[in-house]
Amino acid sequence: MVTLKVALVQQQAVPNDKEANLNLSIKYIKEAHRKGADLVLFPEMWSNGYAPPFETAFDEPMDAGFEEERTRWLADAVARDSAYVTTLRKLAKELNIGVCATYLSKTKQKPQNTAIIIDRNGEIILDYAKVHTCDFSLEALLQSGDEFNVCEFDGIKLGVMICYDREFPESARVLMLKGAEIILVPNACDMNPARLNQLNSRAFENMVGVAMANYPGEKWGRSTAFSPIVFDENEDYRDNTIIETDDVSEGIFIAEFNLDEIRSYRENETWGNAYRKPQTYTDLISLDVKEPFKRN
Repeated sequence: MVTLKVALVQQQAVPNDKEANLNLSIKYIKEAHRKGADLVLFPEMWSNGYAPPFETAFDEPMDAGFEEERTRWLADAVARDSAYVTTLRKLAKELNIGVCATYLSKTKQKPQNTAIIIDRNGEIILDYAKVHTCDFSLEALLQSGDEFNVCEFDGIKLGVMICYDREFPESARVLMLKGAEIILVPNACDMNPARLNQLNSRAFENMVGVAMANYPGEKWGRSTAFSPIVFDENEDYRDNTIIETDDVSEGIFIAEFNLDEIRSYRENETWGNAYRKPQTYTDLISLDVKEPFKRN
């Protein structure tokens, strides 16, 4: 039986302290390894705990009164060849475990909100920058990604979408079309039934597994995994929730996906890419933004 055990890291990070968070990464990866995980999934932008450079930065990221704090925050971005990433790669190889690591990443242009997947040999097999950055908030400081990609881990095709990517059906759809069987979702926001239902819908409509790791906190947390399988062999509905934590508990939680079941379901059911009519979807790639969706 082919399975994938994903360790969902629902833990607090240290605000804007990448060295402390690297040490916490090491601790939690080792704990996930002891729990038998195949791959460890961290919340969004773990290197700084998705902490803002100043108190009001989520609402006013360009505030001219905080140029020094903003510059320092951006300068703390992590390079791909840095000791931060190299340490995680060495640990993955040493423990023979996969890691989906997240950080504010350094690029030739603006920093990005990045997730990488490291395989059991310590190789980076996917490097993804968040496409749907929150340009109405702190992430207006960042450069958005421009592509969704899929990699193969233990013979299983994985994709990543980060937090706000979840709110656009196209994110998971493109990953499904590129072959993703499981989508990993590093997250950093309050979670409620609407957002959990988004994740469940992405799983259902694309016949993919979805695993999300979030920071703990009142109305946050609720790290979750969904199977795409919503009907049993008799076509009766079944609950497709694999795991859902509470909001405040800290821990390393294991979500196990049965790939044999998922692959059989994908071969026989009607969603995903079986009966789509893409010739009717040309409006989806229009660059026009019309009222009421125009923004300054």
